[in-house]
Amino acid sequence: MKAHPAHGLTLKARFARSFLLRRLVHVNLQILYDCNYRCGICDFWKPPWQHQPRLSARDVETIAAKLNAIGPQIVSIGGGEPLLHPELPAIVRALARWHFPVMITNGSRMTPALARELFAAGMVEISVSVDYDDPARHDAQRAHPGAHAAALEALRVLHENRTHPAQRVNMISVVLDDNLPDIEPLIRRCGEMGITYLVTLYSHGRGAKPFRAPAPELSLRLLELKRRYRNFVALRGYLSRFSEASVVGGIGGCQAGRSLCNIDSRGLVSACIDRLGAPAGNILTDDIGDIVRRLREQQRTSDCRACWTSCRGSIESVRGGRQRLRSLIDYHGMTRPVPLGGRF
Repeated sequence: MKAHPAHGLTLKARFARSFLLRRLVHVNLQILYDCNYRCGICDFWKPPWQHQPRLSARDVETIAAKLNAIGPQIVSIGGGEPLLHPELPAIVRALARWHFPVMITNGSRMTPALARELFAAGMVEISVSVDYDDPARHDAQRAHPGAHAAALEALRVLHENRTHPAQRVNMISVVLDDNLPDIEPLIRRCGEMGITYLVTLYSHGRGAKPFRAPAPELSLRLLELKRRYRNFVALRGYLSRFSEASVVGGIGGCQAGRSLCNIDSRGLVSACIDRLGAPAGNILTDDIGDIVRRLREQQRTSDCRACWTSCRGSIESVRGGRQRLRSLIDYHGMTRPVPLGGRF
């Protein structure tokens, strides 16, 4: 199994070609649904998700090979909490042969040894979720005392144990109705640590969670912070539509199914994580070409406006939209190398 040293020019060129041709370029891969937290903004720790099977490393080898037939993907490893999977390094290694593995985690199970192993296996980027600067509020959101401290420690450990300058460590926050004042202090924390900061907008599309729309001035405030802080690396085209997504009734023209898709812990492929009930096939058993055709048909007939999360919004902001050129410039800042032992 080859590739890595953070994923050579040939792989990047193939990815760029897929991106320019508007093919599938981003896969959310839910390797399990188990989680050690009980977050108020997530349903996956509840029945019926908690009893679903896990993908094995061998399953992921099959998935990686089939995805390679349609081109390299940014594969976002998630769950559940991916650090609970005992084969996580092997899963990363399988994906890194042909793709760009990234991961979002709560950070609770991170150790220096595991961080080194994941980066050595080919992990490109790891983001740790922190939604509030105040530890008590973050811990309450996660229903787990010490969650805030564990996340900050994970960020430190990850940044110190990268194995290649192209590998990145981010703090990421879900923007809610009550945490806009926390974002600037969190950006500053990241600056002190030498890491970068990202946001994603809360999605109401899955489960029975309360509506938590942020303030109408959200986009203006985020763009102001983007101008002031170099380590806030979210794309301007993405941030500029947060208010529209939250207050005006959503953003149409969703490309889920064409630009991105979701694979769950059974191998079922759906257009996105909020449409798990409408699979286009099972990647472990079905032909990848047939799955892609069904996904594209779902996208053509969809009028969904339910989310503006980063997996959707970042791709659409670079591929088109009102601030495409600025978003392309920002994408370079989001991905440029950071010296080992250095600061962004």
